[in-house]
Amino acid sequence: MAGLPPNRRGVHLSLAPTTKHMCEGHVPCLLYNKSTANRQRIRDALGISSANTHVRSTIERDRRRRGSRKIRDLPLKEEDLYVGPERPPPLKTDRAHQTCSLCLQVKSHPVAYMCGHSHCYVCIRLHLENNWLCPIRDCRILMRRAPHRHHAEEEGIALDFPARNDRSVVTYDWEGLTFPRPPVYVEEE
Repeated sequence: MAGLPPNRRGVHLSLAPTTKHMCEGHVPCLLYNKSTANRQRIRDALGISSANTHVRSTIERDRRRRGSRKIRDLPLKEEDLYVGPERPPPLKTDRAHQTCSLCLQVKSHPVAYMCGHSHCYVCIRLHLENNWLCPIRDCRILMRRAPHRHHAEEEGIALDFPARNDRSVVTYDWEGLTFPRPPVYVEEE
């Protein structure tokens, strides 16, 4: 780390690597996540010309951190998520663990996420078009990964409601969503 400029307090910047790229002479080096001025000072100290750096812009980095959604000509509709014309039959139940809190019916094609809550695939997919937070009021955890198919709950619903006869098929596709990444914290030595 020789040659790196000290910060205002005279302490060398602690550098958390964020982006690898090739400097002049094809030597891999790391650029670090600090302010634009600090990145430029580090580039100057390492002798890297700004023409050879492949640092993503602040806008792109923030978009990855916050998550993004594909810009669509028309808003995503329920019909876009089903394969074929079949739809699940509407069915209400008094069993809270088998009821989707978004559509208030028995869950069809349940998916669960890391906080443990589950909803219908179609309901949560439409919810994620507008909001990254878990829709349960007491939870509100930020979803950083796509929910996964909840096979055990699917089987339980099929056993409890054999007359339901759900022949609908969904895509289980999360295309167009880039889930938020956790922030990268940089500590100073």
